[in-house]
Amino acid sequence: MKKNLIYLTILILIFLIFKNYSLVLDSSIKAVELWLYKVFPYLFIMIVINDTLINLDFERLFKNNSIYALVASLLSGSPTSAVIISNLYKQGKMTKDTANKTLLFTYFANPLFLYTMLNAIFNSQFIAIKLMLIHYLSNIIIYLIYRRGLTSKNINYNKTKLDISSSIKKAMNTTTMVLGCITFYLVISDILHLSIFLRGILEMTQGLNSLIGESLQYKELLAIGFISFGGFSIHTQVKCILDETDLEYKYFFKGRIMQTLIALLITACT
Repeated sequence: MKKNLIYLTILILIFLIFKNYSLVLDSSIKAVELWLYKVFPYLFIMIVINDTLINLDFERLFKNNSIYALVASLLSGSPTSAVIISNLYKQGKMTKDTANKTLLFTYFANPLFLYTMLNAIFNSQFIAIKLMLIHYLSNIIIYLIYRRGLTSKNINYNKTKLDISSSIKKAMNTTTMVLGCITFYLVISDILHLSIFLRGILEMTQGLNSLIGESLQYKELLAIGFISFGGFSIHTQVKCILDETDLEYKYFFKGRIMQTLIALLITACT
């Protein structure tokens, strides 16, 4: 029964794609432009920088590697956070349990993108900064809840190495995968003519874009909800990265549910 439902859904999507081919083409071009001008430049360079820092054992300067992942993720955005955790785990610098738990509290939207987008939505620096702080604070609260379960691993550091070509290759593979996810969810969102809420659940950027110019009663709650959950596009990107390891996506998903609930509560009370 489940397989038959999946087959039927795929057939319906194929029909809608053929029926709305011009819309699919426009959506794909829009996705590439979004990726090229707003995602790729920051994401690519931050993956290269973070991979290089981990190869040079920069995380040794922090009390434990989870704190390093938290700080680096805040500056780098997502899905770079998943790349950082995966690299630390693959190099034996994090236990599996600690890496999984670190996925709970290291999701951050790109800070430059977030500030620009929130300013466009609300035309208010105060609201933009307030929602950004709530986004950061909700992750920190989750960290404080789980910090006692984060164990430091005894690591015998070998001679550090600088391998820029390998870091660039990783960054290109990841950013290309991100382009695929953005295109897929944007096309689905457009051909199904989804509501603002469903657009934001599927693809955060499209949900936020849909709020620009709208005068909605719960606009702040919708914005922080889209940002905190991240959209299934981000979830798919993170899962693709984690599939290269035996780390578990369910921890990332659980963290986003917790973060969304905390952020909505704080926003509603401020």
